[in-house]
Amino acid sequence: MQDAVGEGDFTPQQNHGPAVNVEQQRKKLKQYMDMSIESIYETDQLNNMERTVDAIYHHSGDALETPILGDLRKQLTGLKNKIPSLLSSIKSAESECESLHKQNPDLPAKLNQEKLALQADKSRLSELTSEEATLELEIQKLMAKKESVLSQKTSAAERAERRKQKMEELKNIEESIKKAEYSCFQKRNEMSKVNATINATLMDAKRVLFK
Repeated sequence: MQDAVGEGDFTPQQNHGPAVNVEQQRKKLKQYMDMSIESIYETDQLNNMERTVDAIYHHSGDALETPILGDLRKQLTGLKNKIPSLLSSIKSAESECESLHKQNPDLPAKLNQEKLALQADKSRLSELTSEEATLELEIQKLMAKKESVLSQKTSAAERAERRKQKMEELKNIEESIKKAEYSCFQKRNEMSKVNATINATLMDAKRVLFK
C-alpha cells in the first residue's frame, strides 16, 4: 500500500503496531454509527468506537477523511471523559431521590389530598367570585337608588325650607292681624266707654232739665 501512495499525497499512511485492514475498520465504524447508544453506562461501545476511529485515523492516509476522523476522535474522547462525572452526578441524584422518598413515604397521598383541597378551594373561590359579582350589581343598584333618594331628599329639603319661609310670612301676617284685631277691640271698648259716658251725661242732663 505504501508503494501506491505518491510523495505528493496529503497524509501518508502511518503504521502504528500491527497491520490494520482499514476497509474492515470502516465497516465496523459504520456498524457502530448505525447503532444507538441506549445508555451512558455502555462505555464499552464508546471505547470500541473510539479504537476503531483511532485505527482508521492512523492507517487511512485519506486526506479528506483524516481531519474528520480527528475531530470525531476528539469528540468521542471528550464525551467519554464526561461519563464518570455524569455517573457520579446520577448516583448523587439517585441517592437524594431515595432519601426524599424515605422522608416522604406518603407523598402521593398528600399530593392527592392537596389536589382535592385545591379543587375545593377553586370551587369555593368561583362561588365567592360569583357572589361578589351579584353583590356588586346589587350595590350598584343601591347606589343608583341612593342617588335618587338623595336627589329627592334635596328637593324635599328645599321645599321644606320654602314652606318654612312661607309659614314665617304667614305667621307675621297672622300676628299683624291679631294686633289689628286687638287694636280694633280696644277701639271698640273705648267707643263703648264713650257711648256709655255720653248716655250717662244725657241722662244726668235729662234729670236736671226735665224734673
